[in-house]
Amino acid sequence: MNLPMGNFRTVMSIGLLSVAACGDDGGSATIDAPKAIDAAVDAIPDSPPADVGPTYDFTCLNNAAPTTIAATVTVSGSAQHVVIQGMAPAVVANGGVSVKACKGDCTGQNDLGTTTSSNVAGTLGAYSTAALTTGGTALDGYLDATKTGDRRTLVFPPSPLAQSQSNVPILQFSDGAMLALAGLGITQSAQKGMVGIVVTDCAGMPIEGATVTVTPAGDSPLDLGTLAQGMAPGTWLIMNVPAGDATVAATYAGMTLRSHMVKSVAGATTTTGVRPGY
Repeated sequence: MNLPMGNFRTVMSIGLLSVAACGDDGGSATIDAPKAIDAAVDAIPDSPPADVGPTYDFTCLNNAAPTTIAATVTVSGSAQHVVIQGMAPAVVANGGVSVKACKGDCTGQNDLGTTTSSNVAGTLGAYSTAALTTGGTALDGYLDATKTGDRRTLVFPPSPLAQSQSNVPILQFSDGAMLALAGLGITQSAQKGMVGIVVTDCAGMPIEGATVTVTPAGDSPLDLGTLAQGMAPGTWLIMNVPAGDATVAATYAGMTLRSHMVKSVAGATTTTGVRPGY
């Protein structure tokens, strides 16, 4: 299968970017400054203006964990998968996905119940968990999504849930998409996991230029935002992360963002976000 590398990475980038929490970027229009009067002939030219980068929201950096916790929370959103349509990759809605809410090892009382994403036209891929009891403590849980023909995916929030979350996407890779990755020279061991990370600010805006790490380490992180020519900034994919508990972390401009633990699972993809704080 001969697929354009850039096209496939762009699709992966956009799909993983959707894992990030949605939020207003807080941007506002600014009025242009009045134009300066032209300098006299033979005057020394002005220096070029400094390259001003994006303004990110770091107001939640190193903040305390929330103390007001809802008695129950739900998680809802849409299931999607990367598929190959003809010779082109695409991210499309995915019905019939088994979505299990979990804590810890997801056995016994840690199995919080299973729902199935919708197969109905118009709501294809939509899912919603049952009400999950918190016991007054932020819920340190995750979603575990499975469907025949797609790679298993675990979705971890950037921090434990203190309230219900909506618009949370689940991104899976079809078996065909994984074969396409291998054909592009992106190899993934069946005995290790694959971790996708989106780095965002406190308002949910993806952060360009962050440095991400996963411990224990896998392959060198792929900066999909750069590879996709800026279409999905702040998006990273790490192949071949050893199976087991893994800590994801990021730094930006000398600031250490909030790290947290996820699970890397052999033969599965783990997606998560990293933020400055809770």
